[in-house]
Amino acid sequence: MMTGHKGIDQLIQRYGLLTAPGEDAFQRLGYMQGGDKRAENLPFCMYQKVMQCPVSHRFSVHQFFLPNKKGRLATFLFDEKGQLIEQVYYVRVSRLTQVCKKLEGLLRRREQDMKLAA
Repeated sequence: MMTGHKGIDQLIQRYGLLTAPGEDAFQRLGYMQGGDKRAENLPFCMYQKVMQCPVSHRFSVHQFFLPNKKGRLATFLFDEKGQLIEQVYYVRVSRLTQVCKKLEGLLRRREQDMKLAA
């Protein structure tokens, strides 16, 4: 059990966590430069961060979805150093909020591992 939620754990086992840009039913990973117009599709707090930075800054955006409910779970914005800049949880149920926090921890470890591998 990675997150403590059976459905989310099954999705992680089925799809894994993306390490390269792409998307599947559970998640989407993409990269953006500072001032990128695609930031308009992000939550406003993330949009502000991306638009305020110069073009030389690179961000990674990791979004999670609940395929069975066709809804969003969480969105995370990381900088090029692997530091979490912003996170948005779209769920209001405390159990799923805890799952989002555990997903955040998994992503932080993945970002650190990728940084160490480079």
